[in-house]
Amino acid sequence: MKIAYDGRLFYGHQRQPDARTVEGECIAAARSAGLFSDPREAFFRSASRTDRGVSAIGNVIAFDTDLRPDAVVGALNDSTRDVWAWAYALVPAGFHPRHATERWYRYHIFDDLPIDKLREAGAEFVGAHDLRSFTTDPPETPLPIGLVAVRRNRDAIVIDVRARSFRRGMIRRIVAAMVAYAREETPLGTIQRALHGQYHDFGMMPPEPLFLMDIRYNFRFQSLLKPKVVDEWREIERSVFLRLRFLRGLHQAIATEHMPRVRSWNRPIGGGPRRGRDSQLPRKWKPF
Repeated sequence: MKIAYDGRLFYGHQRQPDARTVEGECIAAARSAGLFSDPREAFFRSASRTDRGVSAIGNVIAFDTDLRPDAVVGALNDSTRDVWAWAYALVPAGFHPRHATERWYRYHIFDDLPIDKLREAGAEFVGAHDLRSFTTDPPETPLPIGLVAVRRNRDAIVIDVRARSFRRGMIRRIVAAMVAYAREETPLGTIQRALHGQYHDFGMMPPEPLFLMDIRYNFRFQSLLKPKVVDEWREIERSVFLRLRFLRGLHQAIATEHMPRVRSWNRPIGGGPRRGRDSQLPRKWKPF
């Protein structure tokens, strides 16, 4: 079953006894809906345990149940909060969702960085390399990265990274190295040497701009959008649009207040230096 969630609302994906997590929410909802009583007996498994703050468009969970797929999707969505099931597939007994053919992550950057530099650094990671500088849980065997693509998408730069699997924090450390090179804070040779085994700490990007976009297998999923899910997504969309309009209105109001030859309550009629709140405004204001 494919699920989506806003990672900012959870303390990570993996279940924890005293914190709200994605797995914990799914298991509690499945129990409440009567899909299973014991997650161990139902062989409940997750494909990717995203870090705290990381969101997912298409993470995957799997478990055994006797109900029809459409009933399972509906029952889970009726009982979950901030997690949405939107596709399903019938799999054989013993299937483990971690055994995927590809995982696709996307990182969003809102700074104005040179695309060519990001692409140059990203190309170094494609293929099989020593990745000990890019995770706290290094793999025992080679972990080839299939794609690192960089492009502009409206108001952000998006970095898509695809591979069969990843280790903890790997995407955010890879992007941190790419950004350091784009900002001319780290030479390309440092990244190249790190990929050949010379350890270097590039830091880690924040988790919120990272999305798990999809996980793929040797079979296809069947999309199934329940009305409750659609209604909740529309409400989130309306809320986001309203907040964006609020911010645009705020910027427009400040820009209008700061227009030249407009008399301000604290500016002398004959001119003179700015005082009070006007003195705190930037001379060049760029609204949304």
